[in-house]
Amino acid sequence: MKVHILRRRLRYRGRLVCVYEDQLQVSGLKIQREILEHPGSVVILPLLDASHLLMVRQYRHAARRSLLELPAGTLTRREPPAVCAARELEEETGYWPGRLRRLAEFYPAPGVLSERMRLFLADRLRRGSPHPEPDELVSPVILTTNEALRRVQSGAICDAKSIIGIVWWHLWADAARRHRLLQPARRSARLKGSHGSAQRPAPA
Repeated sequence: MKVHILRRRLRYRGRLVCVYEDQLQVSGLKIQREILEHPGSVVILPLLDASHLLMVRQYRHAARRSLLELPAGTLTRREPPAVCAARELEEETGYWPGRLRRLAEFYPAPGVLSERMRLFLADRLRRGSPHPEPDELVSPVILTTNEALRRVQSGAICDAKSIIGIVWWHLWADAARRHRLLQPARRSARLKGSHGSAQRPAPA
């Protein structure tokens, strides 16, 4: 299939996204698409140990409700994804990753949105102090990995990126592989940071 962009018009420029109206030619047929251009983002699967993970409860105005999610955030200009993942994890939960590993990439809504998300596994967490953005209504939550999966199955966790991260862990990380994933790896992203003390978040 041959696709050519014949014309692109900027319809809206916001703080995070731009809306474009594209006219395409697809196999000789002219069609129109409205696209939200997004700089990309990260989502983090933070493991306190092999059976407990760290999530956040965050108000999402588009959904008009608070959602239970894995920590995540938008890339700033020219920011490496691993740096963004460490920064967002600390901002939202107060924990800093001793190690980060990139697991997967995916498009959450490719029909209208250019955003590409990078999924990271974070472990060897060090406790610090959360400092979310002033406009973020977010609080950390600890769940067992099995409880997180049960909440996915029941619909209590309905955020797509979090479902992907939780199901990824349960599908591909059996008990033996979980052990290997938590061992030192030469290609890990090792990060440093200075942190104060904070109380561990209570289980949900």
